[in-house]
Amino acid sequence: MQYTVRFILLLILASATRSIFAEPDALLAQFAKAHQTRPDSVRPLAKRLGTRLHEREGQTLVPVIVKRETQNLPSFLSRLTAVNAVVDSTSRSWIRLLVPIQNLEQLFQGFPNTPLQAPYPTRSETNGYGPVVSESVALTWADGYQAGNLIGSGVKVAVVDLGFKKLSDAAAAGELPSDALSRAIDYTGANNVQTVTQHGTGVAEHVADMAPGAEIYYLKVSDQVDLQNAADYIASEGIDIANHSVAWLLSSYYDGTGTVNDIINDSHDTDGVFWTISAGNAAKKHWRGIWLDADSDSVLEFSSGDEGMEMTSGTTSFISLYLNWDQYYSGSKADLDLYLLDKNGTTVASSTIRQRNNTAPYEAIGYDPNNPAGSDAGPPYRIEVRHKSGTVTGLDITLFSFNNDFEHVITEASVADPASAPGAFTVGAVAYTNWNSFNPAVRSYSSRGYTTDGRLKPDLVAPDNTTSLTYGVSTGTSFSAPTTAGAAALLLSETPSLSNTQIRDILYNNAIDIRAVGLDGDSGYGKLQLPLIDSDGDQLDNVAELGLGTNPLDSDSDGDGLDDGEEVNTYLTDPLDSDSDDDTLSDGDEISAGTDPLDADSDDDGLNDNVDPLPNTPNIADGDVNQDSVLDTADLLLMQRIMLGITSPDNNQLAHGDVFPAGAPDGIIDLRDLLNVTQDIQVP
Repeated sequence: MQYTVRFILLLILASATRSIFAEPDALLAQFAKAHQTRPDSVRPLAKRLGTRLHEREGQTLVPVIVKRETQNLPSFLSRLTAVNAVVDSTSRSWIRLLVPIQNLEQLFQGFPNTPLQAPYPTRSETNGYGPVVSESVALTWADGYQAGNLIGSGVKVAVVDLGFKKLSDAAAAGELPSDALSRAIDYTGANNVQTVTQHGTGVAEHVADMAPGAEIYYLKVSDQVDLQNAADYIASEGIDIANHSVAWLLSSYYDGTGTVNDIINDSHDTDGVFWTISAGNAAKKHWRGIWLDADSDSVLEFSSGDEGMEMTSGTTSFISLYLNWDQYYSGSKADLDLYLLDKNGTTVASSTIRQRNNTAPYEAIGYDPNNPAGSDAGPPYRIEVRHKSGTVTGLDITLFSFNNDFEHVITEASVADPASAPGAFTVGAVAYTNWNSFNPAVRSYSSRGYTTDGRLKPDLVAPDNTTSLTYGVSTGTSFSAPTTAGAAALLLSETPSLSNTQIRDILYNNAIDIRAVGLDGDSGYGKLQLPLIDSDGDQLDNVAELGLGTNPLDSDSDGDGLDDGEEVNTYLTDPLDSDSDDDTLSDGDEISAGTDPLDADSDDDGLNDNVDPLPNTPNIADGDVNQDSVLDTADLLLMQRIMLGITSPDNNQLAHGDVFPAGAPDGIIDLRDLLNVTQDIQVP
């Protein structure tokens, strides 16, 4: 009985109309049909229609685009597996599948009532500022803005950093504006922005690549005094956007409060500045937990029974440790001490400040194992936290390092300051090489949220590991943040009236959700993605036009009277060729005349459309004007009436009666046609 039911169901499916299945677009339908009739014609057909097919392991794979929500259909992946299809790439709204050409029809049947379409082709374009351009420009669709002449012009962006070594070199190389030094200020007192580090220069390059028309300011800081001065300058100069790819530790319990966060929050709330802040690279250099001391020996257990946490990297160079706990606003504080021990358990460094009512609740160690102050048996080094006095019940404790990975890693709440600030737009990182992968992983080092007080961070993630002159390969959230600042500048160049919260909301609403569904502490709202724009209003977004090679600023790139979008989406003609079928008639003229712009002989009568007086009616030229299948005097009489103007011929009468010149009809029935038919007349 079970097999009978299954067989009946299969018969029903097999005999059902095509309408119950997916409705493929015209391109996919053509590919499927071509494969059934002439398999060797698929590739040249796809090339002609502007679709790039893929070859893998000897198979021809057709890219198929579905809406992103399709992945939520029951058994989505198993349906793909059934036809040997794979998810090749994703975006905010779409998923690209790769499907073996021979399985296209099965795919249509496997996704009933699901729109399926072929993609537009893509290609790499060099945009951005200078000869070295970050990959983020194309990945975030900033290239579409640049192609539409939206390059950040009129927008001011400040890069607030610890140093700008090689700033003049980057400007001389064309990677930054030539007048960069004229907008550089050193707030540290050194009176030279080109010291300490080249970090700020590399950061600024990423802003310039995204928004090459923006006016960039280079503000060097070293502490909260400098930072506040820089924020005041930003307000006084009417600077719209500021980037700060610097992590500050111990200034708060990473809960959005404290000195550093207050500077950012005030600048955001009072001055309307949009601050992009790097999430930090501390996900594996962070531990957080509640005081645990099961054996009551006054030594913290980082994990049950483990009172000494080892470091798993960086112990042959400088070791940095930062311990703090959640008593910044508590009158009575616990007194905790921080120790670093060598492999023999000997203390090689410690921080034992006594925490009183007015003492900040933190300890810090900086230690160079290559230059020990005393006896040091070497790694593995171990961290201990000891309780000296005060209440520790329920005490929330955090340990950070700038250099060293921890044995017991807690990635959650690893965003430092000002990444934890409510006024910060905090940006994590995804490797650009994985950007278009299905649900790409956030970088293992990219700091995570939520904050210690439970707010979402990061806000989103952007590409890193991208290219710049200063660093070659720019790795870390330091470079995903300025990419986002540049994206914000593009939005402002399009709509100068946007407020910082409106910029935030646009970025939120267009981010591509990754990792856990919805908001999450790894990626926030998801991947940075700018909205697609259509500068010339031709129903093709600028990114699609870059891929096709059409002009995003000209709705009719080939001047044939058809919008580029009409050619690609409706008529399937070549938007770069005004005469797609090479019959000397423009595509627009053929559409107006009702002929096929993809077929030089629309009616297949052997006459090209440009010389065929009836291009949509096959030329018969047999004299049977009344179309009764008999050539007789009735045809002759009708031709006479037409010739004398008594009767106006329709297209079918012309197709039969226009017999002269032979093989080259002139579109009229005249005496020459009458004489030719008379010679062949059949007299009853």
